[in-house]
Amino acid sequence: MTLPIALSCARTGTVSDYDTVTNLIVGERMYRAGGREEQHRDCFWEDATIRTSWQKGGVDSFVGKSPVEMRHDLLSVNRSASPLVHLNGDRAFVEYPSTTIRSVMLGENEAILTSYMRLLYKVEKRGGQWRIFELATLFEGDQISPALPGTDLDIDTGLALSLRQSYRWLAYSRMAAGGTESDDLPGTDRPEDVKRLYDEFNGWLAGISTEDFELLNY
Repeated sequence: MTLPIALSCARTGTVSDYDTVTNLIVGERMYRAGGREEQHRDCFWEDATIRTSWQKGGVDSFVGKSPVEMRHDLLSVNRSASPLVHLNGDRAFVEYPSTTIRSVMLGENEAILTSYMRLLYKVEKRGGQWRIFELATLFEGDQISPALPGTDLDIDTGLALSLRQSYRWLAYSRMAAGGTESDDLPGTDRPEDVKRLYDEFNGWLAGISTEDFELLNY
């Protein structure tokens, strides 16, 4: 099956639609980072699905919740580039590069985890309102360093090398906090999974049933 390549950069909808979708996606990130739960929840349709490294479910499993390794008394910063909006009628597929910088604890030592991700959104217009129908995360890589330069983080190199390159230190820090991490999250170190994820989102944008795709189960 031949799919459109995320349609194109050419705008086929109104300027208002593009601006509204862009503002919605930027707002979703800002509201989450700022802990503004009411505004954050309002970005999603009630039947939305959110797929992250630490949960898959509806709005209630995501808004106001955090992964096990995240401590709210430590540094947490999110920075994003401009979203790329692909519009087709009352549907939009949005690609949004995102970088998260936050402190995590490795034993008694504080470390800085920097995660590079591409957030993929399915956005729908219903009754004249644009809201998010689905959010998925594509992992592109990460890095870790001591919060206090020169500190030995006592890294278990054998464990680190056994973890996926696209989210190695995210998985490592989560395991250090007593959590677990799937080995099957979509990441750029597995191009076949990237293709399947984009086929799903592009197909949805084109109005093709998801039954025609081999979906990533994560």
